Amino acid sequence: MFGKKESIGKIETIIAEGTDVKGDMSSEGTIRVDGVVEGHILKAAGVIVGKTGKVAGDLNGESVIIGGEVSGNVVASNTLELLSTAQVFGDIKSRTLSIHEGAVFEGKCMMNAVKQPPQDIQTS
Repeated sequence: MFGKKESIGKIETIIAEGTDVKGDMSSEGTIRVDGVVEGHILKAAGVIVGKTGKVAGDLNGESVIIGGEVSGNVVASNTLELLSTAQVFGDIKSRTLSIHEGAVFEGKCMMNAVKQPPQDIQTS
């Protein structure tokens, strides 16, 4: 995944292939979507959208990995990775972003850098 092999956490919720879920959800752990979700993922420690997964709604997670299709905005407070099979149609916001060759992304991207306090300018 990421160069540092970051852990996305224990997967506590799995939406399996062949399963359709309508409605919003949140989790203290990681949510894996291999089926279809029509609704927003409001909060999660991690979100994984597998190759067969489809989400029609916004995603909010600390770390997000997308290999399937997302039609909605994605906010990852830490890391966002778009795998080669990913299709994202919406705006993304993340601190770090990794896009693999072959991924499709249509939207705007905003990177959140860690804000540094203003430096005093020395004049002579």
